[in-house]
Amino acid sequence: MSIPSHTLPSTFVLELTRGCNNRCLHCYNAWLSPELHYPSSGQGEMSIDEIKWTIKKLLQDLPATTVALSGGEPTLRPDFPEIVHFINSLGLSAQIITNGTNLTEPLVESTVRGNSFQISVLSHQREVHDRMTGNNGAWDAMIDGMSNVHLAGGHLIAVFVATRQNYRDLGPTVHLAMMLGANSFLYNRINVGAANTLHAEALFLTPEMVEENLQTLNDIAAETGFPISTGVVIEPCMVDITRYPHVRFNWCSLAGENSTLIVDPAGNFRICEHSSTILGNIKQDPIRDIYEHHAYVENFRTVWPVECLSCSHPLKESCRGGCKAAAEQAYGTFSRVEPFVKPMQ
Repeated sequence: MSIPSHTLPSTFVLELTRGCNNRCLHCYNAWLSPELHYPSSGQGEMSIDEIKWTIKKLLQDLPATTVALSGGEPTLRPDFPEIVHFINSLGLSAQIITNGTNLTEPLVESTVRGNSFQISVLSHQREVHDRMTGNNGAWDAMIDGMSNVHLAGGHLIAVFVATRQNYRDLGPTVHLAMMLGANSFLYNRINVGAANTLHAEALFLTPEMVEENLQTLNDIAAETGFPISTGVVIEPCMVDITRYPHVRFNWCSLAGENSTLIVDPAGNFRICEHSSTILGNIKQDPIRDIYEHHAYVENFRTVWPVECLSCSHPLKESCRGGCKAAAEQAYGTFSRVEPFVKPMQ
């Protein structure tokens, strides 16, 4: 049975390049872990003409209003401004997901109008941010980039990835983002993915650490009115999220209308940014058929982790077992609950 067209994703992300000037331990980019059997980096990146064709093709198939540009680091492509301008020429806005280190005044000026920037801010401390990114000088360049976006009148979202290395820096980092002109703040607890599983002991958070962070966020939001939300699912069986009413919590949209389709630099597409499973290639496979008929997509939507079947929590239907993609990467199946709930042994 086919599904109604309104359940198709409303946003798609173009991973423009695998290149990046940072080397973050917490990075979950699917191609970074050889055991995931992702196509090798020798598979060529799409040309500017192929990217324009891809965008037009996706707009034929999806009810999209926003195109997100990611990577790697998308701004490293010399034709990045041209891609943004093409998106805008179609009447769409671009959401630029970046580490912020390459946001020079000219680049920002040429891409800022009508678009938004998601910039990773990992600490208010230069040494912590640089250590986590594996790039000395990344903090200074990121601060300059955020300042350039703010001064140009751009919409700025600060993104914090919480790990054991920086979670205690959260409060001052939120205030730093506010001082730099951020319009909102997105908190992501580190999620299992690709190469970061090799560094679990050094990176992954306990529920108690997340609770500490959420209390900090709730207090800041209550005092200032600054919009704060979470990205990666925080399962309510592990953390009582009702204690933090000033934080907006997001859930997995399970390949529905609020989900995000990922298209990698070679045109392969995946169900979300945390998934490593390739469902097809934009050059030969119809997206609509994948979303309506593919067994993987159906399982992603419907399979419950066995640990969650007897759950009676009032938020069960919102949570639906947490991050399916993290469970798949950790255990190779959707029928296990992800490691934040039941850590890997």
